[in-house]
Formats: sequence, C-alpha cells, structure tokens
Amino acid sequence: MTIQKQSELASHSASTSLPSTRVVTFTGGAAKARAFTKANMRSLLCPPERPEAFFWDLSCKGLGVRALRSGRRTWIYQYRDANGRTRRMALGDVSAVSLDAAREAARRAAAAAATGSNPSVNRKKRRSAETILDLINAYLAYAKERQKPRSYKETERHLRLHAAPLHHERGEAVQRRDIAGLLEKVAQRSGSIAANRLRAALSALWSWALRAGLIDSDSNPVAFTPRQPETARDRVLNDAELRAVWAATDDLSDYSRIVRLCLLTGCRRTEIGGLRWDEVQDDRIVIGPARMKGKVAHEIPLLPRISVALPTRPEDAGPCVFGRRGTGFFGFSDGKEKLDAKLAASGLHADRWGLHDLRRTFSTRLHDAGIEPIVIEALLAHKQQGVAAVYNRASFREAKSRALQRWHQLLCEIL
Repeated sequence: MTIQKQSELASHSASTSLPSTRVVTFTGGAAKARAFTKANMRSLLCPPERPEAFFWDLSCKGLGVRALRSGRRTWIYQYRDANGRTRRMALGDVSAVSLDAAREAARRAAAAAATGSNPSVNRKKRRSAETILDLINAYLAYAKERQKPRSYKETERHLRLHAAPLHHERGEAVQRRDIAGLLEKVAQRSGSIAANRLRAALSALWSWALRAGLIDSDSNPVAFTPRQPETARDRVLNDAELRAVWAATDDLSDYSRIVRLCLLTGCRRTEIGGLRWDEVQDDRIVIGPARMKGKVAHEIPLLPRISVALPTRPEDAGPCVFGRRGTGFFGFSDGKEKLDAKLAASGLHADRWGLHDLRRTFSTRLHDAGIEPIVIEALLAHKQQGVAAVYNRASFREAKSRALQRWHQLLCEIL
C-alpha cells in the first residue's frame, strides 16, 4: 500500500465527520493523525500556504485543533447529531485550555450527543439567550393586560427597581443562591414585605418565561427561597415623632409635600403621589375612581393647611402635581432614605416606619378624639358595607370637613 493510501485511511478513521476535510500534521513526513500529547502540541501549526488546517486526536474521538494562518489555534469537538448532520463546536483557545480539560469537555459533549442532545445548538442558544431585563419587558407587556392597574404598577416597580441587580444576567445563569441573596438585601434595605413582594413577582416572571419557552431550564430558581416573616403593622407615631417628621419636611421638595399631605388628609401615598391638577378644585380635592383602591371617587375638603402644603401650579405644568414624567411621583424609596437620614441627624432614632403609618396615626388619633367611626372610614376612603354603602355620600361632606378640621387642630397643638 502506498504512503498516500495509508494517509487517506488514517485520515478517515480519525475524523468523526466532514470526510472531505483533509487531516494534516506536519512532522517532516507523510500526513497522518496522531494521539495528542503536551509535547507534540507545538507542531500542530497551519502551513503558510493555507488559511486553516485541522488536526484530530486519535485518543479522543471527535476532538481536534483548528489552526489558522494567523497562528491562533482553537480546540474543537466534531460530531453528528441525531439527524446525521455534522456539527462542530469550539472548546476554547489552545493557549487557555489544557489538553486534559479539552478532552474532558469533548467527552461531556459526546455523552450529551449520545443521549439525543445537541451540544452545539444548545451552546448557541445559551449565548443568544435573552437577559432578565428582556424577559421583564416581555412579561410586563403580558401582565399589563391581565393585572389590575394597581397590581401591575407594584409588579413593575419591584421588577424594574428591586430586581435591577439581575437585569444583565441570562435566565439560565441565575441560580437559587442569587435570588436568595437579592431577597435578603432587599429585606435589609426596604423591609420584609418588599422582599416578599419581589419574590412573588420574580416567581411569576420565571413561571411565565418557562411556559413561554423563553428560558431553557426545568426549574424555577425562586422556588424554595426563604420567605421573610411578616407581622401585622400597628405602628402609630407619637407626638415627638410627628413633630420631628413635620420639621424634617420643611424643604418644599415633592417628597416632603407628599409626606405632609398624607399626614394632613389620611390618604394613601399613591393617591397623593399621583395627584392630578384637574383633581384639585376650588373647595375640595376629588380623586377619580380609577385611582382609588375601592374604585369609588374620594372627596377631601380643601382646608387651609392642605392648600399651603400643595405646590403652586406652574404655567407649563403637566397633568400631575408631583413628578416630572407626567405620571406622578416615583421616588418614594430615595425620598424615604433621605428623610430617615434627616431624622437621625436631628437625634430621633425611631423604629422602622413608613408613610402608611401616618394614615394609621391619622385614624387612631381621630378615634381617640371621639369622631364617629363611619366618618373616619369615609375620610380613609374605605369601602363601605351594608346601609353605609348606599348612603348619600354628599351628606358626609360636612361631617368629613368637621372631622378633618378637628384633626388639623390636634396636629397644630402637637406641633
């Protein structure tokens, strides 16, 4: 048998695919495949007259080296998929990946291919996989059509704000420990309730992405992450705390005005933060049903202290009283951190509190002052039941105005 024939036979037995590819080594004699060793790796070079050359390892079927004229050399693994199609995948640069590591990677790929998987295609999918931010954008478009506006707004806030550290990760790359670590940080910074709401939003995001086939995984990494303990809130600010909060909100910023208005009116922070200029009338504020939790319009007497707390409407004002994007105020977390820092600097180290505690304080103080519960419930815009649900709301205007005046008198005495 001629030397040329022996070379062709060796080439055919060494290559797992691409039978037309010429297998060459350059050792000063005839071309033949060989078992790679650390010593002979230096000889696997592309000849100057060719753009590239392939070398195949007889000790590990499918493992090869692709050498370019430029001098770069890359480990490759070549195989046939379940349909008999030739596939090739890169395993890393020869200068960075050792021979043993390349052989181990080739064996793992061979094992995957033997079970019907397609490692080359799977790797391409992972490289082109969408980031968590891409998934969030797609999920929010889905959720907006199915969630109530208030629920959607909270979902969007948690996924865009609290989940920001995950935004540039790929779905398949996120592990349970990543989720658990993020939830712990959110709990420390924003409280256990915020952490649990973020956990619920992330779990819903992953479940949807898995069903939609946007994440190539079999499990939800949010599952089995620890849930933060929640306790019923009963925080009521005392006189010293009310004085400190009022004094710390004298800078006329949007957040400070919102805090004062929440304290003066008993409204929720979203109701004040999203206040619109067309809701501020001559003698009252009328918040439309679309923005109210109970879907019923809410009237608030426009007493002097409330008028003073409102900003002056500029000539070029947008539709909303607060915020610059025409959609209301969104800087609650940042504003709260700055306010807490001012309170601490003034010597007041109060227990953890939130804007909703102002609403609870408003209710508690009015009950202590002897105001009828049904009037307080009307001021809080709680949904009425029974006879109160059909009672003429107009008849509450005077009672609500008197109750609110009484609260402002109490507050004035405290301050």
